[in-house]
Amino acid sequence: MKLFSFIATVTALFFTLTGAGRASDNGVPLDHSKYANRQVLKDFTAAPCPDNPRGLTQIKGNLYRHTTGPGLAVHSGLVLITKEGALVIDPAMTCTATWLRDEIKSRFNVKVKYVVYTHGHADHISGAQVFQQDGAIVVANQRAVEPIVGERIPTAIPDRVFDEDMTITLGGEKVLLHRVAPSHSDSMTMILFPKYKALQCTDVCESKSMPYNDFLDFYYDGWIESLNWVLAQDVDVIDVGHYTPATKDDERALRDYMIDLHQQILDLVRNGQSWDELYRNVHFSDEVKKWIAYDQMHVLNIMGMYRWVSNHRRGEW
Repeated sequence: MKLFSFIATVTALFFTLTGAGRASDNGVPLDHSKYANRQVLKDFTAAPCPDNPRGLTQIKGNLYRHTTGPGLAVHSGLVLITKEGALVIDPAMTCTATWLRDEIKSRFNVKVKYVVYTHGHADHISGAQVFQQDGAIVVANQRAVEPIVGERIPTAIPDRVFDEDMTITLGGEKVLLHRVAPSHSDSMTMILFPKYKALQCTDVCESKSMPYNDFLDFYYDGWIESLNWVLAQDVDVIDVGHYTPATKDDERALRDYMIDLHQQILDLVRNGQSWDELYRNVHFSDEVKKWIAYDQMHVLNIMGMYRWVSNHRRGEW
C-alpha cells in the first residue's frame, strides 16, 4: 500500500508539474479593457440562415472539418475534438456558429475550449463571439488585433495572442500555431495538427482553385515563402478555408503559378507595355484554366499582380 501511495503521489505530481492531461497554451493574454467601448459595424453574417448548407465531417481520428455556405461561397475550418473540449478554427458566420457549437455539444458532449483565427478578415472570423460568450478562449496572431479593431469587425477580440509561435495542448494533443511571413494579410497563422499530418492554411493555400479576386491584402514575396514552408511540412491534408481539402501537390502547382504570373507581368512591364496591352498578353497553362473560378478570377489575378509589380519595381524615374 505504501508503494502504491508513493506511485500515486509521484504520478499526481508529474501531472501537476507538466500540465499533462490539462488544456494549456503559451499565448500572451490580451488586455480587453482598452477595447471595452470599441465601435463595431453591423454583422453581415448575423441574419438568420436556416437553409445555409453546413456540416461537420470527420477527417481522421479526432480531427473534423466544419463547412458553411453553398458552392463557391463555402467556408471551412478544422475542428479538434477531445475529452477536454474542442478547438475550432474560423467560425466564418455568426448565423451558423450557434449551430456548430450545439452540434459539437450534442455529438461529443464537450464544449468548445479554443477558437483560433487564421487571420484578421471578417469572412473567416465572424461568429467567434458566440463561442467566447460560452467560455471559449479566442486565439490569434497579435497582428490580427489592429484590423479587427480598426475595421470595426463585429467579432470577438482575441483572449490570447502570439508573435511567431504558439502551442495549444488539449486532451493530450498538441496544436502548433506558426506565423511564416506576410502573405494573404500580415496576420496569417498556419495551424498544424502533427498527430494527423494535417494543416490549416486558409486563403494562402488553394485546392485546384484560383487565388481570390485581385489578391486583396497580399504580399507576394511572403506568399511564396509561406508556400515553400508548407511544402516542407510533413502533412497529407491541407484545409484551405474553402472548397475541398488540398494536397502538397496542389500547393506546389499554386506556387509555380504565382511565380510564373509574377514573372510574366514583370517582363511585360519592363518591356513597356501598358495595362491595356499587358492583360491581353498574359498566358495561363491548360492546367490552371481548369482550376475552380478561373473564368471569374484570372483577369483579376493579373490586375492584382500588376499592381504589386508596379509598386515594387524602381524602373527609370
